[in-house]
Amino acid sequence: MINIHDFLLEKIDYLVSDRSKSIDPLHILLCFDDNYALAAGMNILSVLENNKKNCLHFHLFMLNVSEHNRSNLRAIRYQNASVSEYIINNQFTINSNNTRVFPLSACLRLIAPELLNQVATRLLYLDADTLCLGDLSSLQKLNMDKYVVAAIPDIDEMQIKQSAKYGLTQGQYFNSGVILFDVHKWCQYDLTSKTLELLNSGNTYDYPDQDVLNILIGKECHLLSKKFNQFVALSPNGNEDIKVPEDTILIHYVTKNKPWHQPYRTKLFDSYLSKSPWCHAQLPRYGGKKISSVRQYSRLMYRQGHYFTAIKYYFIYLHKKLFK
Repeated sequence: MINIHDFLLEKIDYLVSDRSKSIDPLHILLCFDDNYALAAGMNILSVLENNKKNCLHFHLFMLNVSEHNRSNLRAIRYQNASVSEYIINNQFTINSNNTRVFPLSACLRLIAPELLNQVATRLLYLDADTLCLGDLSSLQKLNMDKYVVAAIPDIDEMQIKQSAKYGLTQGQYFNSGVILFDVHKWCQYDLTSKTLELLNSGNTYDYPDQDVLNILIGKECHLLSKKFNQFVALSPNGNEDIKVPEDTILIHYVTKNKPWHQPYRTKLFDSYLSKSPWCHAQLPRYGGKKISSVRQYSRLMYRQGHYFTAIKYYFIYLHKKLFK
């Protein structure tokens, strides 16, 4: 039996709303490492800006987040929100087969419901690379009697491929970027232990936490409208995140092109960035190992008249492409 509390180094309640003492808050979970701390901050700001009438409690599960970023997160303060930090130690590990593409912090969502069993009855998980555009209160009222989680179905290509691979009902395979947990059912079914056992069994999963969640939960997922997890793929200067349907409540930047990478910045993301403690931060030039994003940064510099920098990064792009 896994003792989840062994993974918790420290818990800090650094902001407690007076409203949460009299009103049952909407509990919101974010899990991230230092690379996604800025994105998590913009996510929190977007939720707060669009849910001023709701009582909220953010639970931040953090792995190797710098004191600078933690300080910036603590600087985000709203009267209707409480915030708790959970610092996860290095005893939390996942088989390296399943952390080569996706960060270890992505799997923290699997231990959170167990740790929060005495705190929340339902828990809304949001990927750090999502933004909120609307009111989340309807999720607090959703009937979950028959379900362990609620989430949206993934795209058709994923449905076909992953359902066939794991023997799942096609159309039922869900995306794990936005999940509403029934915390008590999760704990009743011991899903933290079961998901971690699968991830550490030696098997390799294409989408680690998402695949094992679908394998174990299956039809006990309440399928939500896509407005709760509207996928957005960014192109340079495309601002695709403002072209989503009007009823969209949550958007999800699903490709490796993120709005905090300079070639893919958007007006929507920048509107939150400008209000945040990261407003003067130097954003990444491009996204990690993605070669095409280096080329896009070179083009961005050329359009801005920084020709030497444009040439420099174009040669970096050619070098990366040649020796990939």
